[in-house]
Formats: sequence, structure tokens, C-alpha cells
Amino acid sequence: MYFPLEEPSVSFNDSVDVSEEAEVKESPVQDTLSSVPNNTTTNSTAAVNNNNNPSGKEEFVSSPLCRSSSGKAKHGSKTHPHKVEITVLGATDLAARDSNGLSDPYCKVKIGLQRARTKVCPKTLNPHWDEKFTFFVDHIDESHIKFKVMDYDRGFRDDLIGYCELNLSMFPIDDDPRVFTEKLLDEGSTENLGSIKFSVIITSESNSSPSPDFDDRDNLRSTSPFQERHLTGVLSVTLVEAQNLRPMNKDGSSDPYCKFKLGHQKYKSKVMRRTLDPIWKERFEIRVYSDSSKVLEISVYDEEFGFSDNFIGSAEVDIGDLEESRTYKREIELDNNGGVMICIFNLSNINNNDNESACELTPEDFIDLRKTYALSYNPLHYLTYNWEHVEDVGVLVVKIIKCIDLPEAETIIGTSDPFCSIEVENTQVRTPTLYKTNAPVWNKQFKFNIRDIHSTLNIRVFDEDKNKYNFLGAVKLPILEAHTIHRCLLKDRKLERVAFGEIFLETELIYNPLRAAIKTLLPCEENLMYEEPKFKRNLFMQNFKRVYALANIALSIGLWVQKIYNWDNRARSALFLILYIVLIATFELYMVPMFAAIVIIYEFLARWVGFKSFETWILNSDGHDQLSKEEDSDEGEEFSITAKMKMVMGVCQTVQNSLDYVASYCERVKNLFNWTIPFLSFMAATFLITGTIVIYFIPLRWLIMLWGINKFTVKLRNPDYEENQELLNFLSRLPSDVELNQMRIISKDSSKTKRGTLKSRRK
Repeated sequence: MYFPLEEPSVSFNDSVDVSEEAEVKESPVQDTLSSVPNNTTTNSTAAVNNNNNPSGKEEFVSSPLCRSSSGKAKHGSKTHPHKVEITVLGATDLAARDSNGLSDPYCKVKIGLQRARTKVCPKTLNPHWDEKFTFFVDHIDESHIKFKVMDYDRGFRDDLIGYCELNLSMFPIDDDPRVFTEKLLDEGSTENLGSIKFSVIITSESNSSPSPDFDDRDNLRSTSPFQERHLTGVLSVTLVEAQNLRPMNKDGSSDPYCKFKLGHQKYKSKVMRRTLDPIWKERFEIRVYSDSSKVLEISVYDEEFGFSDNFIGSAEVDIGDLEESRTYKREIELDNNGGVMICIFNLSNINNNDNESACELTPEDFIDLRKTYALSYNPLHYLTYNWEHVEDVGVLVVKIIKCIDLPEAETIIGTSDPFCSIEVENTQVRTPTLYKTNAPVWNKQFKFNIRDIHSTLNIRVFDEDKNKYNFLGAVKLPILEAHTIHRCLLKDRKLERVAFGEIFLETELIYNPLRAAIKTLLPCEENLMYEEPKFKRNLFMQNFKRVYALANIALSIGLWVQKIYNWDNRARSALFLILYIVLIATFELYMVPMFAAIVIIYEFLARWVGFKSFETWILNSDGHDQLSKEEDSDEGEEFSITAKMKMVMGVCQTVQNSLDYVASYCERVKNLFNWTIPFLSFMAATFLITGTIVIYFIPLRWLIMLWGINKFTVKLRNPDYEENQELLNFLSRLPSDVELNQMRIISKDSSKTKRGTLKSRRK
């Protein structure tokens, strides 16, 4: 998971000196008949200061009410400023400023010393911004609007495309919004620079919301735009993958990475090398403020070393359409035929008093849910209905009650700002943040629609800081056991060791058994939020020990069977010989699932009644004790770095030898059928023909019985008999491909030809 490392910031400083203003003649404003609808503008509002600041410095405050230039009205009277709302819609037919015949335009808006700018639209001559800015001015007749369209150049000074300047007195006050179009100009340029489209709404102070006197505004200080902002929620964006991206390299591939931007917050994914179908599976937590933009901008670039990165495509997602506590998986098409992005969005409300992601179910609601997923008495209708609604398996209700004894994330204060993140089947919600406490009490209830009852409930507790989220603990529970009140100790990130703190939660699962059984036979839903772990030494050693433990169990069973063949315990060996003869004589195919069912039922009885399970028999057998002596002797010892490296090298050597063993025997079987060694292939053909004739005339049941009796009684007939594996001994005489290459004879002519080829390659 990726969290912001620092609070995003924005700079409103212009690269052009304020004193060097270009003299531009007033051009007539061209009125159009189209009006600006209210829903076409975004919510990104730039609140800026008054235009006549005598200090010569630009000031920005988070409040839309800004102080005047002098702090007091002239002649002791209180003036009423005007509110100017400018919506920069877009531009058409702009001049090209890049070598590819396009531009990366953005627009600067300026009234006096108040400034704002739009986003950058890459590689286009007809940008569409649709951004709204708010200014406050005192005197309409003395104020001018200046639009300056620039071409963005990364690492270099931005190029000017054109500008226009208009007097505010040319626009009506308290009128309906209309769209205006004005041509761009530039001193000394005769080419067509394009036109800019915008709308201006001027409202007087009397018609707008009441504002404080300018004397009171003197007490307001210039602060960062992100101070005193109200945090309303967190947008979780999971970047899953992209498909069919546009190739940007000469070899037909790309090195893509993705950028996300919401307001002034920016996030960047990792770079995937040489692919057009990258798989990221990265998660980003983006904070949503009450006054921030509701449009998430997605851009995909191709990384170029030493040059500016190539633009592949972009798209926008309106997060205002996302409902809280719901997970959306969307396929987003990039513009310019850039490809398709697959992302998962989840919006969580963190307001303690207004958390729509939480729900409160009454006892009547639980009764209705049980009726919805209850079994029906009409079998035919029931089977048909449940097959059509197999995806709707059930409902999981989770109530996060509280946590106690959480660690102190803020060491100075000695408290934390905890919140819980709950995740079930690619659906993620969160509780509100409770500040300055180590024992938060939430009592929040969440409802999840379940599509597979075999999935898990993942709960993680974080401490919310201004710049990042600190991990406090996690709990992972199977959904099938979610039917009671849990009091769980929190674990670390790997869910292996106990961390500090406890969590109290109440869960209840309501599901339809038939739909759950049908869904069990269908493919599992892919966990799109899971990122595959990278290679780590500890993880490699852990997986090797798991395989080694399973191999020990299989070897223990083999040693136990070998003891029966060796008649170490004559009564047990005689009993198994009789059982073997009876089983082979009466065997039928239906006995295979019957014996498997008997084992499962016996294990059930061993678990609930107290019988001795098969696993306990194996673990307590003499063979397993003999194999585990070496492991027990190593427990409790502390190894140095050199010893750990030797252990890793030993494990790698074991894996290498095992792979060579398996590959060699597979190649020997192949060489047997290829007549690589004619003598051995002729022997194999003779044995197979003889076996075919024997099996044709003698039933297979009696052949297996004779083979088993011989295996059981060979030690009784010959105590000095040594175990022999005839098939493996026969295959060991065949060479593998590596041995064939080593035994291949190289003639003099072929060696000269190869030497000449090597010399020519070196030249």
C-alpha cells in the first residue's frame, strides 16, 4: 500500500515579473448564444486576495473571504467588493510550440496581483480545462482580467502561446452566465494563435453571502491553501493493470508508468519495463477535502532515459459519482487510443458524525436477511433460482467495537490517532479516525455482500498522521468462523507474531448453503488488491521448510511401510498381509471414494470425540522421530551471518540437485522411446510385449496379489535380501541429455568449422 509521504503543496508564483506588463489594446468581447450549465464546472476553486495590495506581495488564504488592499475603506467608509467567478472552459486552434506540431497548454488567469492557473492538457491544440476560479475585487472599473496561455516544457522555461486582457466593466453584473470567446494576441506576431473560451459571473456584495468588514479581514493571515481544510474522506485507488497500451519504443514496447492527480495531490506508480500489458497491483490512498476537485486525473507515460517522457494517454474519473463504502472496478479507456486502464475505486467517509459507509441493522433487518437467504421447500424452483443468483451467496455484518492497549505512535503525546480498515473480497471500508487515544471506541457496523464464503476478513489498524499512515496491527479471520464476538490480539504486518493491542469485533454471516456449494465449484475470484511478494531470503527459507516437512511426512510413511515388509513386528505384518489379500480379492472401483470418505469421517471423529488422528500416528511414528532428530537439535541455536549464508547455499544446492534429478529421469524416459540406446530400448519393447500377453490372459487383480505376497514374504524367505527398485535401476542405465552432450564425439572437421565461426563472430 502506498500512502503520501508529505502533505501536497501548491505554488501560485508566476514565472513572469508582475511589473513587466504588456500593453494590450482592449478587444471587443464576442458574445455567443450558448450558456454555461451549472454542472459543467469542476469544484476546484482558487480563493485569492484583493487586487490592490500596496505591499506588492501576493497573498492567498484558505477562506474565500479575503482582506482588502489597505485593510480599511477609503475615507472611513466600508466598501462592498465584488465576487468574480471565472470559468476557463478551453481553447481552440492554438499555435504549436513543440517539435511534434502540438503543445502542452495551460492557462493563467490574473486580476491585479491575484493569480490562478489551470491544469496542463498534454499534446493538444484544442485543450478542454473547464476549471472555475473565484476572485474578489473592490472596483470593477479599475480591474482587468488577463488570460495567458502557456506551453508546458518539462525542465525548461515554458513558452508563451498568446494572451488577452479585458476590462471587468465590459461584463454585466448579476447576469446569467454566458460563454465568451476571445482571440489570443502576442506582440510582434502575425500568426493565428487561437482563441480562448471562458465565462465570467460578477456578483455584488449585496447579492452574495454576507462578508465581514475589511477591518475584520485584517485579522486574517495569509496561510497555505491546505491549512484549515476539512478532510471529508479517503479515496482508495488500486491500479491493477493496463491493456493494449500504445507502443512508444522502436521495438514495439513501452516502459509505462501511471500518474494520479486529485486537486494538488499527485501520486506516481512504479515503471514496468518493456510491456504493453503491465500489471501493477499498487494501491494509493488519496485524501479528499471538502473544497478539493472531484475529478481524478489519470495519465500514462513512457519513461525515456535522458529525454522527456512520452505521453501515452490520459483519462478522468468523476469521484462525485462514487457511492461511499462501495467498491467499483472500472475499465477506463485512455484518449488518443492509448489503451485501457483497469482500476478499483473505493471512497470512505472519515467523518465521525456522518459516516455513510457504516450501517445500523435492526433485528427486523436480520430477520429479513435470513428469510432472503433461507432454504425453500420447492426443490425445482429453488435450484433454478439459486443457479441464476449464484453470485449473491450471502451477507457478512461486521461491527468494530473498540481497541485497547494500542501502541503509542506519537511518542511525545503518548497517544495515537487510530482508524480501522476492513477488507473483504476486493471491498474496502474504514472507520472514522479518533484522535489522541490508545483505546478508541467506534461501535460502527458494516455490511458486505459475500460472493464466496471461503474468503477472509482482513482488518488493519493504522495511526493517521498528517504526512503518512503508521501501521499498528492486523487481524485476519475466515468468514466461515464469523458468527460470534471476537477478542483478538493484533499481529504484525506478516500476521506471524503478536503485536501490541487488542481489538473487539462482532461478526455474523448469513448465507445460502446451496449457492455457497455451487460457488465452491466455480473459479475463485481474483484478489485484485494482492501484490505478489518479491524474492526474500526469509520467505524462500520458510517455503523450503514447508516442502521439507511434507517430504518428511511422505518419507515417514515409506519407512513405516518398509518396517511392515521387514517383519519388525510380526503380528502387525501378518495382519496387514491378510488385509492386503482380502482387499485385492474383493476390490471394486466404488471403494476408492468410500475409503476417502471413511478417512474424512474418522478425522472428524478424531477432532470432536478425541480419537487419535492419522497425522498424530505419523508424527509419533519411529520413522518421523528419527527424521526430526536433526531438526530438534538445531532449535534454539543462534546462527551468525556466515552460518545463515551457508544454510541458504545448502538449500539452494538441495533445490538444484532435486531439479537435476527430476529432469534427468524425464529425459531418460524420453531417450528410451527415442532408441538412443538400442539395447535398452529393445529390452523395454520385449518387456512391454511380454507384459501385454500376460495381462491379456491373467487378470490384473491376481497379478497385483502375487506381487504383494512376494513383497511381503521376501524377507521371510530370504532374511539377507536387499531392497531392489528394478524400474529405477533400469532407467538409471539410460543417459540424460546432459550426459549425451558430454559423450558426443567431435570430429576434426566439425571442430575446424566451429573455430572458424567463433573467429568470425569475434571479428
